[in-house]
Amino acid sequence: MSADSPARRPYPPVNNCLPRRRGFDITDPSMVGKVVIGALVCSLVAIGTGSAQQVEIAREKPVAVAIVHQPKPIVQPQVELHPKVQTVSYTTPATAAPSTTLSVEQMRKAGALAAQRVREEMHDIEEDEPPPKPAPAKKPTVAANAVRVVEKPARESDTFPAPPINFSGQTAFVRLADGFDMPVGKPDAHGYYRARGFRSHGHLGEDWDGVGGGDTDLGDPVYVVADGVVVFARDCHQGWGNVIIVRHAYRDGLGTRYVDSLYGHLDRILVKRGQGVRRGQQIAAIGNAHGLYDAHLHLEIRKNLEIGMSRDKFAQDSSNYYDPSQFITAHRHLQSSGASCRVAMNTFTYDSRIPWDRLKNYSHAHTGGGTSESAYALKKALASQSSRRD
Repeated sequence: MSADSPARRPYPPVNNCLPRRRGFDITDPSMVGKVVIGALVCSLVAIGTGSAQQVEIAREKPVAVAIVHQPKPIVQPQVELHPKVQTVSYTTPATAAPSTTLSVEQMRKAGALAAQRVREEMHDIEEDEPPPKPAPAKKPTVAANAVRVVEKPARESDTFPAPPINFSGQTAFVRLADGFDMPVGKPDAHGYYRARGFRSHGHLGEDWDGVGGGDTDLGDPVYVVADGVVVFARDCHQGWGNVIIVRHAYRDGLGTRYVDSLYGHLDRILVKRGQGVRRGQQIAAIGNAHGLYDAHLHLEIRKNLEIGMSRDKFAQDSSNYYDPSQFITAHRHLQSSGASCRVAMNTFTYDSRIPWDRLKNYSHAHTGGGTSESAYALKKALASQSSRRD
């Protein structure tokens, strides 16, 4: 400022925010302090309010996190929820512009909506998984040496039960018998008569004579009563002479059964041991036990296959023997398809102890005639034949 310029008067302090000349000048130092204190209080209130609202928002977060991390027994793609954090600013209404901040209720609804979407996505993932395939049925394991059962019709040629005896050594196949016939005058003993019958604990067989009497039937054919196999054929000397035993197998309603037929006092033997024979085949000739008796055939049918020529070792009754005529009559016709089964050959328990070659014949004791029983039977047979002629 130059010296020539008039001295200017300094302007008094002016408060442009207040109307002039109203006395609102803050000149009192205490008033200034109050204003400062009020501003600080307002600032603290605003800060406290913002902090309280932020803490309330934080309480909503565990709800969403708890829904997302649900335990699953099967490992599935995990969907992580990252909520978008929005900064909420609080200003005084005078300076607040149009804001995009969310209220607490809107945040709660948004969280519930997000949780719902997460559940739907997890449900879709579970539905997209293919259903587990059923475990394939375990095939039964069959051992290498196992026997495979094959369903097939039963046939008579199948395996049959073995004879109910203990044996060792040789066996043979025998054709199942289709029936039994008389051993002389086949098949019905025509021209012969039963001179002596079966008696338990006595005469264990039957004696067959020709109707001519005496030795008129000496050398006549002897026929096997049924299919079978020869298990014994030799000269037994003493009171037996030549003897043949044939083993038979047959089937009835109770299964497969076995019997032995014995032919004694023979003049000649036409078969050998182990030979198979057929029903009605000639196996010998009627004899007289080397001259001991009048010519006739002694026939036995045995249940027990162990007797052989040792009759004194076994009970001499119907537990071991059949009445020959009754048995043959009851088994004249049997069902058979020509099948065969295995039978034992060495079943005569005590015969191995007999010294056959040292035994003697009883030919010197020839009686020259039969018993009174046979004589009566002969007269009866002759009377029956004469009545038939008439």
